[in-house]
Amino acid sequence: MLDLASFDWTAMLPFVAIGFAAQLVDGALGMAFGVVCNVLLVAVLGLPPARSSANIHIVEVFTTAASGLSHALARNIDRKLFLRLL
Repeated sequence: MLDLASFDWTAMLPFVAIGFAAQLVDGALGMAFGVVCNVLLVAVLGLPPARSSANIHIVEVFTTAASGLSHALARNIDRKLFLRLL
């Protein structure tokens, strides 16, 4: 079990900074979150490429879910198309 009291939160700061930078690019261009994150995680932090790719895919699952929920709450979904795609 993860003990949050003894967790080193400062170790998370580089990952948060990289995610923030990648999200700035993604928000401006509408793409390239994975590319920017991967380059920075591998080149700056020295993570192995496979681990970097796995981390990015995990993060994208949660950000995509948050985006989908946001669109659903704003009723910004074409339900007929959604059901056809589903």
